Parts: sequence; structure tokens; C-alpha cells
Amino acid sequence: MNFKKILLLTCFLTPIFGACKKEIADIVVTPTKTNTTSNGKLVVYPSPGDLSKVERLTQSNDYIVELRKSGEISYQPCFVYKTDNYWIDTYFGGKPKPQTSASFTSFAFEKTSVEVKITFKSTANSVTVRPLNFGINPSRNGNVITFTLTEPKKISIEFNDRTNPLFLFAEAPDIENKAATYYYGPGVHNIGLQKVIKSNESVYIAAGAVVEGSFIIPYNTQNVNIKGRGILTMGEWKHESTDITWLGLHSAIKANGVSNLQMEGVIFTNTCGWTIPIYNSDNLTFNNQFRNLKMISWNGNTDGIWVNGNNHIVDDCFIFNNDDIIMSHGATNCKISNLVAWGGPWGRLYYLSNQASTTGILFENINLIGKDGGVELIQVLGETGTKINIGNITFKNLRVEAHPKTNNYNTNKFIIFNSAYKSVTNWLFEDITIDDKNPDEGDFYGTVNSPINGVKFKNLKIGGVKVNSLSEGNMDKNEFATGITFE
Repeated sequence: MNFKKILLLTCFLTPIFGACKKEIADIVVTPTKTNTTSNGKLVVYPSPGDLSKVERLTQSNDYIVELRKSGEISYQPCFVYKTDNYWIDTYFGGKPKPQTSASFTSFAFEKTSVEVKITFKSTANSVTVRPLNFGINPSRNGNVITFTLTEPKKISIEFNDRTNPLFLFAEAPDIENKAATYYYGPGVHNIGLQKVIKSNESVYIAAGAVVEGSFIIPYNTQNVNIKGRGILTMGEWKHESTDITWLGLHSAIKANGVSNLQMEGVIFTNTCGWTIPIYNSDNLTFNNQFRNLKMISWNGNTDGIWVNGNNHIVDDCFIFNNDDIIMSHGATNCKISNLVAWGGPWGRLYYLSNQASTTGILFENINLIGKDGGVELIQVLGETGTKINIGNITFKNLRVEAHPKTNNYNTNKFIIFNSAYKSVTNWLFEDITIDDKNPDEGDFYGTVNSPINGVKFKNLKIGGVKVNSLSEGNMDKNEFATGITFE
């Protein structure tokens, strides 16, 4: 959206908004259950205890999830969370995400396989497990399904239709850091908005912990760790504005000029503003890593991860949101890989804005399991007179399972290049599969001062058919876009 062309002179204040609810004490939680034998380990996480004072998050009344190591007799119950789709778009008239709710749960295992048993508490006529290319075909007996996982995966289980999915996050076991600067054990904690994390400090949100609030990392901070297997949620706060200052103040984790930031394992739910906006003032943002993060949010402006600066890694993340999945205002030498995502009407898989040159970006092994109408999947947008270069961008092994066009506003094209940069060169799309096909899948529009030169499609399939030209792919270009080839 145009309002997201954010100037990096944004003032980086750290106010605390309102009075915080008291941290809930004396909560009864179930302990972590670890089943370790010579045949491997299965870790079933504890429940959080009483969720009645947590906004927009409950125990799921739609699903029962049970787990056991292969070859064992008894199943162990796994706590399942649920968040309802509570957001109503009153700003731009776009249809919000059509799902009514989403349930989710997580567990860990290694050196074994795990049998998963899921009971759907309504009539089940069919079931689909995504990403489809994972090849998980469960056995179904009425409203109960079973399947086996041989390695950690992030999947969506959908009974009957796509309105009420269950997200299952299977991951590797973690080493709990009780010595963290801010440690949150199982149970509910309310920290308010923008709790400050300084250089060399750490946050650990343990499995079974639900932390209601947000964090801020001040300008020019180094060596911060934010890890765990618990939840950071913001359902307490209402999405009230699209103003960039307001959104920054209501983001889940905001930073500016941060280096050597390590984020791993945390589940983000019901983000109020952006989820992880990382600014790059004065080129101080570099060497940051985002691994095994999970995001489930309904509001508008719920961008997933901003990739700004240099030498960043985003790996093995799951993002179900309404706005851009990956956002960039300029970056170099970054890798986004092993991503499972389900986008909403306001967002794109990748939105490249126009504040700094971008080069050396690799997207690899991406599963876009859904895109609920709205704007295009990939957008390169520059304002007239922007004197920066955009080049050497690669998308490899991208699979799009659904991106339906719903009306004139919801174009949902594959790609749009509206170049007003100094140059756009050397883009590669290799092994791209788009299961469905829209009447208009893209545009490559340059100008005399902002040419597009060098976009290669290698093994592009749309609607089950290999595409050998722009016209076969329902894409268009003008005279200032050259060197667009197909192999």
C-alpha cells in the first residue's frame, strides 16, 4: 500500500502506553512432558493455564490433537490454542481474510517419528494438509485423522474447506534459557507495550508461556537474543490507524539500527501493527537472523518480517497474516528460505519499496499455501526520480497453491514491476509453480529513465502448463522493459 513508503527518519521513541494489567500469578499449568528413549525424543509442551484474561486467545473448541512416538501405544494430549478472526477493514474497503478462526499447536521431536491424531469436533467430509508438496495424506475415519511425521514441519490441516484451519508446528527440541535477562515461564504474563531490550540482553519465552505485550530494541543496539517456544500476543490492543508512527508504536518487536539480532522459535499472535519491523537508519542493521518463527494475525498492516540492511537470514518460518509477508526498503546479501506462508488481501509475498538499493536477495524453497485475494504476490515499486538500483534478485523453488482474483480491487496478480528506479536488472525466477491462473498475471512497466533489463523465467508453470512467453503467462510489458526471457 502507498502509505507504507516509510521514511527512515522516523523518530524512535519508547513510550509505554497506558497501565499494564497485573501479571497473572498462581497459575496452574501442566508440566512439559518429554518422552525420551533410545528411539528418540518427543516433547509435548505444557498448557498455559487460565487464558480467561488474555484477549483474543483461547483453548480451541474445534480440535483435539494427540501425539505418540511411533510404535508406542498411548497418545499424549497436546494443548491447542485458537484465535477468532475479529478484524473488520474500515479503511480501504478491501475484504478482510475470509477465515473465521485459526487453531494452532506445537511440539518438538528428534531421532524418531511421531504419529499425530487429530479429532475435528464437527462433521468432517474431507481433509487437506498443506503445503501440498509435503505429500501428507492422512487416514480418515469420520472426523478423526492420523498421519506420521518423520521430520519437523509446519503444516495447515483443513477440514471440509479453508475457513477454520489448524496449524501444526512440529520443531526440533530447544534448550531452555532460564538465565535470560527476561525469562517468561509457563503461564500468562502482561508486559505492556514496548518493553525495552538493550544491547547484550536476552528474552526467553518458554513453551506454555503467553506474553501479552510488545518489545522495542533501541537505535544502535547489538547482540540481542529473543527466543523460546511460547507465545507473544497483542490481542489486548485494537488496530486503530494506518499512520506509520502509530503502527511502529504498536508493533510486536520493533528495532532500528540493530545488528547480530537472533530471533528463534517464538509464536506471534494477533499482532496489532507490524510484526517485526526492522529499520536501517545509518546502515547499522546487519547480520540478523530470524528462524523458526510462527505468525498468526488478522489485522491490517500485520507485515511479517522487514528485511532491511545487510546479511540477514530468514529461515523455516510460518506466516499467516493480512499484510506483506516479507517487506524491504532496501537490502543486500539476504536469504529467505523454507518459508510457509498464507497471505491476506492487504499483503504480498514480497514488497520491495524504494528507499535504498537492493541486491543479492535469494528467496528459496517457498510454499505460499494461500493468498486471500487482494494485491499482487510480488511488487517492485519506485517513485519517479528514485536514484537507486534494484538487481540480482532470485526466486527459486516457489510454489503458489492458490491466489484467486475476486474483483477489480483484488487483482491478485503474480507480479508487478512499476519501475521508476535508476535500473532494474538481473532477476531470476527458477522452478516456479503457480497452481491456478488469473486473466492478468503481471506487468513489467519501465520508463525511458528507469528501464527494466534482464528478467529470466526458468521452468515457470502456471495452471499446470509450462510458460514460454509473457503472453502465455497472461503478463504484459512496455517498450522500456527488455531482456525478458523464458527457458
